[in-house]
Amino acid sequence: MPTREIARTEWKNYFDDFSRTRQNEKVTVELIFSPQADPQFAMEGLPLVGITYEEKGSEAGTIEIMVGGETNDSLTHTVTSPVHVYHKDAAGLISEEVNPDEVLEFTSTDDPRITYLRFAQSE
Repeated sequence: MPTREIARTEWKNYFDDFSRTRQNEKVTVELIFSPQADPQFAMEGLPLVGITYEEKGSEAGTIEIMVGGETNDSLTHTVTSPVHVYHKDAAGLISEEVNPDEVLEFTSTDDPRITYLRFAQSE
């Protein structure tokens, strides 16, 4: 399946379902601050704890990506002012996209402009 955009109205339920099915899978979080800049690796090779879309409270309108182990050992990356969320499946033999990993892409009006949550292909 090619890239598909997740509608904002679906974010909460999508992230809840996605987190349940993909919890503990190893992920890498990459941050892109500008098109000319190399990605910065915020977190690499850690298990996914979950993704949430905050609808209420002081964090309303943000997306939180939590990785790591136990609650005390987890790390959180917050996407502020999110605009779009895309799910990019890993490329198969007949895919038109060249993407060896499955990726969730979060775009924002704040820095970092793009956050990638990358699931490496199984070896």
